[in-house]
This record gives sequence, C-alpha cells and structure tokens, in this order.
Amino acid sequence: MPLVTRERDVSKTTDLVVVGGGIAGLTVALAASERGLSVVVIDEPRPGAASRAAAGMLAPSVEGLPASVRPLALEAREYFPRFLAELSAKANADVAVALNRDGILEVASTDDDLARLHGRTNDDAERLDSRALAELEPALGSHAGALLHPTDGAVDNVTLMTTLDLAVARDRLIRRIQGSVDSIELTGGRYVAWTGEGTRHEGKFLVLATGAWATGIPGLPRTLPVRPLRGQLLRLDQLPVTHVAYVAGGYLVPRGTTLLVGATSEEAGFKNAVTGEGQTELMGIAQRAVPELASARVVEHWAGLRPVTPDALPILGRDADFPGLIYSCGFSRNGILLAPWAAAKLAALLTGGAVDLTPFAASRFAPNQGSQQ
Repeated sequence: MPLVTRERDVSKTTDLVVVGGGIAGLTVALAASERGLSVVVIDEPRPGAASRAAAGMLAPSVEGLPASVRPLALEAREYFPRFLAELSAKANADVAVALNRDGILEVASTDDDLARLHGRTNDDAERLDSRALAELEPALGSHAGALLHPTDGAVDNVTLMTTLDLAVARDRLIRRIQGSVDSIELTGGRYVAWTGEGTRHEGKFLVLATGAWATGIPGLPRTLPVRPLRGQLLRLDQLPVTHVAYVAGGYLVPRGTTLLVGATSEEAGFKNAVTGEGQTELMGIAQRAVPELASARVVEHWAGLRPVTPDALPILGRDADFPGLIYSCGFSRNGILLAPWAAAKLAALLTGGAVDLTPFAASRFAPNQGSQQ
C-alpha cells in the first residue's frame, strides 16, 4: 500500500505540488527533490490506475513510434538501469526491482509476416527463422520465425511501484498525502490545488500527473485529449518462455515463475472490471502462441486503464499560457518506459534547464480535439 498521511492542515506552500501518485507523479517528485525542491504529492488511489496494472514492457523497438520520438524512447530505455540503481539506493529496499534486458521477440506466424516485420525494422533487430526461434524458445517453435530486438525487455512494475513508495516515504523533501483534488487555481501567478477537504496547496510549480483522469479537474486552462482505454491481463501458472514475446495478437511476459498474458483494448470508460469475454480472448492469445498453455491455470485476472491520447504520445512540459503548470500525463502504452526519463527532463526544466519537449507539447492538439469523460 502507498505510504501516505492524511491531510489535516488548512494551507500549505511548497516549491512543487504534484497531483497524482502513479509512476509519473512519484518519479517527478523524486527527481525534483534530488534537485533540492520541496514537494507535496497529492495522491488519490484509483481502481484501474495503469502504473500497477501494466505488464512493465520496455519496448521502444516494437511499439511503432514515429521517427521524431523514437530516439527519445530509446534514450528512455537506456536510462532505466541507472534509474533503478538510484531508486534502490533511495528506497534502501531489500528486494531489487527485476529488470529483463534479454530482448523482445516479435513473432511471425508466416514467412510473409516475417518478411514484413523485417522490412519495417530500423534497429539492430536479428531475424530468426523457424529453426533459430525454436533453438532460442522451443515453446514458440511452431511459428515461422521472429525478430529479436536484443536490448528491449521488461521491468517488474509492481515491485517498481512498491520501491517508489518506499523512496518517496524516506525522502525528507517530499510530503505525500492521500486526498482528491477538486480544483486547480491558476490566477495571479499562483499554482494552487484545492483538496476535497478544503485544503489549499500552493506551489511555485504544479505538475499534473493524473493518468487517465487528466481531464477531469476544474480549473485546467485547456481540455486535455486523454481518455481511458481498458486493458485486461492474465497471469498463468506456467512459464514456457524466457523472453518477452509479441505474438498471436498479444504479448507474453515472464514474471518470476509465472507468465503474464496481455492485453485487451476496450473502450469501457472508467470501468476497470474484468470480463469473461476478456479472459477468453487472452487465453486464445496464449494458446495460439504456445498450444500447451491450454492446460495452464489462471492465477490472476485484472484490468487497468491506459491513459490514451489521439497520437498515443504523452503530454509533457509547460502549459503554453501558464508556465508553472507542467504536464506529465497521457503516456498511453509506454508509461513505464517513458515516465522515469520524462521525470528527469521535467525536473531539469523546473530548475532552469534547457529542455526541448516539443514533440509532447499539449499545444499540438486542437482546442476541441477530443477528450472524454
């Protein structure tokens, strides 16, 4: 459980107010504290929040990112080992966050599919024919082949979030409270978050890091085109593969002695309930990928709400009209990958650094483009 305290005070002033306690909010709080800023994190735990519900993949080579953004995503991936080492030291955690850098397999069902995958890749991916794939992953030997993206991988995001909780709790410059933010006030150069208990938190800066709920706070100067997209996942009691694999219309992610299978993509609003149809779809992915998984037992079935933007890229950086309002939301499918890197960039921005986040600016969206409660 997140380590938080209940809010009691009538008014607080700090350097930075962070609204949101997922990976985006906690990483930016820690990065800002490292640069000497005092921070208040206002955290309202929400069912379906993506940070703890994700599969933890670090897959910039697979996600089809545009050319303007792909080098930044690769930079984010390479930042991860350093980030985890620093986080572990801050948290003084007994359990290390598992990082899998064995590579990701993009599995092809036919020779034509393999040729198509190879034709569009622009990295150091290794093409594996069916024999090479079977040698690497015998359980996937029935497939035509794969691309191996050797430096992609996955992180145990559940342990990661627990470690973030510990690091924040130990940080003397961060105060984390549990509560809802009912409105934001941006007048007279003030950046204020009002909680449901009528408490006023003013900062020199305010970071909005509320995931799929980024649109719903009164007082924001623009409508952010972020909507929730439900993804259901399974955890099975068998572990037939050692690599993360994109296969059969989904993905397989080794996690300890079990296997994660994901993910559905459903327009369900803010309903994060699991469904029988979702389980059937996921078991279909598992069995098409590895037929022997037909006998696997479902250990866990859950759902999360991805915070999706129209172009599937996050909204990062200063608001065009209110420079003390900073966005860190809308990460879509790549929140685990991008949030720690983005936090380091935003902390530099907050302390006077020259940071170019133009591809992620909120102003790239037309005022009436999309968002949805």
